[in-house]
Amino acid sequence: MADIRKRTGLKGTTYQVRYPSSKTKSGYAFATFKTLKAAREFTQNLGSLNEEISTHIKTVPQSVKLWLDICEKIGRDGRETVEPATLEEYRRRGRVIDEYPWPKNLQELEPSDIVHFRNWLLKNKSRDLARRTLSSFHSILIEMKHQGHVRNDPAAGISIKSGGRYEEEASEVAIPSDQEMRDVLGAADILGNKNAFAEKSWARYRPMIYLASFSGMRPSEYRGLPWACVHPDRVEVTQRADKCGIIGPVKSRAGKRTIYLPDLITEMIFEWKERCPESDADLVFPTATGRPQLLGKFRKGAWLPLMREADLMVTETIKGKQVERPKYTLYSLRHYFASKLIEQKVDLKFIQDTMGHSQIEITLNVYGHLLKEREKAKKDTAEALATAILKKPCGKSVASNV
Repeated sequence: MADIRKRTGLKGTTYQVRYPSSKTKSGYAFATFKTLKAAREFTQNLGSLNEEISTHIKTVPQSVKLWLDICEKIGRDGRETVEPATLEEYRRRGRVIDEYPWPKNLQELEPSDIVHFRNWLLKNKSRDLARRTLSSFHSILIEMKHQGHVRNDPAAGISIKSGGRYEEEASEVAIPSDQEMRDVLGAADILGNKNAFAEKSWARYRPMIYLASFSGMRPSEYRGLPWACVHPDRVEVTQRADKCGIIGPVKSRAGKRTIYLPDLITEMIFEWKERCPESDADLVFPTATGRPQLLGKFRKGAWLPLMREADLMVTETIKGKQVERPKYTLYSLRHYFASKLIEQKVDLKFIQDTMGHSQIEITLNVYGHLLKEREKAKKDTAEALATAILKKPCGKSVASNV
């Protein structure tokens, strides 16, 4: 039976729920909440969910529903409950899984059935959605195994790679040129001086754009940045705001990092502090009401006007109609920052740490094409050095009296 315990510490009062769990050695797991109401709602959800877990799951759609409930109410595989934005993405993948005409019950599935499902995904969905959906189905089967509904995971070892024959080209991110970045920052300066209304909005947007350009921070990280983590020479990344504006910790340990900034940027941020609205979450860039900025509204209110002012809009045909869109996404500022680190021949481990990548493979996958260019430059330098020393093209014999 679950119980609620009140805890008071340096960070204030919280409410800890202890509940039975077969996944821990002690037989109990814990969940912490800021309010008693949230803790009580959690225990109520536990009761209904435990009843569902005890019911024998026979079909794939039943397993999808149970997995989504676990993600939302108690957290899968011993983790915390997922954020609303993540849950919505899981639900999207769940709808894809339910769309497939499963010929067998859950317990009867074999690896060949998962291969058929994978082929159907690749034929009917984008490669990226197919890969993510198959990964989530693997997670579903693992959870069902933990809950005792299946003995084995027939999806083990079956996956979809992130790219195909042209994976390297497809993985290359769009990076603005130096001149385009000057145009972007110049546009941010111009928008802040157009009129009184623009000046009020861009007093906040301008330091955000500059911070993103000189730190490589993710949009979720600077939208969720608290004043306590801003210092005269650096920022500390400890939390994020998801696309729905919900504040939470960074997604991985690697995301928690310190980034040093030029004086120009920190001075700009502290200048903004004098006009910053009050925020219960102590946010650096809150809305006028003190809440985190929503990602969609930030794109519409800041990024789109910025791209237009910088003359970085492109036109493409979608379903027979001419549609204008920004040439670059918000993430292009992060990618540009990383490209300059690579250009400056910064150590690869430093780049990984600064960008907050949990694995070096992520850094290599995203920026591998730039690193190849750097390796080519090293080779060219070696050839030029040899030519300068020998005074002749490399590869030809040189007489020596040594």
